[in-house]
Amino acid sequence: MKTARKEAAKAKSAVIDGPTRHIDRSDLAKDLPDLSAVKHPLPGDAPAAAAGAGPKTGAQPALVAVPIDAVAGDPLRATIQVRKVDPWSTLKVSLVISVALFFVWMFAVGFLYVVLDGMGVWDRLNNAFTDIVSETGDEGLVSAGQVFGYAALIGAINVVLFTALATIGSFIYNLCTDLVGGVEVTLADRD
Repeated sequence: MKTARKEAAKAKSAVIDGPTRHIDRSDLAKDLPDLSAVKHPLPGDAPAAAAGAGPKTGAQPALVAVPIDAVAGDPLRATIQVRKVDPWSTLKVSLVISVALFFVWMFAVGFLYVVLDGMGVWDRLNNAFTDIVSETGDEGLVSAGQVFGYAALIGAINVVLFTALATIGSFIYNLCTDLVGGVEVTLADRD
């Protein structure tokens, strides 16, 4: 019974850890805790244990899919610290997010411009400006080119600032974790 439970646990861990088994572990940081001793909970009633089929000599055990309901024991919990944030990946992710926010910004400015133009705000503003200045010109105070030009300029500045601040923030975070440790995160199985 105990060997069947052990084999079922190995089969479950092979399914979970299978895609990463080929990764060389020699370049990992040395100050991280060794989590290889953490064992998955053993299933209470695995199909292989019910059939009484043990591993055949020289043959690998068949993978057994164990439903979550059949797993006995408490859910696994692990508390970890985020000790380093890679600045290069932070730069790439923040650049993609800021470019997406640039397009959201331009869409919002365009929508607001169309709504205010439909209400006649720009015409009234331009007429009042030409009445005060008393110039006879086609160009008023506010035009679509000016609005979208300034909005694009502000959006481009925001893209650069957001990307730079996120990258600098990752450098600062890495320096702070050397002093006080990282942010603690608790990982757990689903209830």
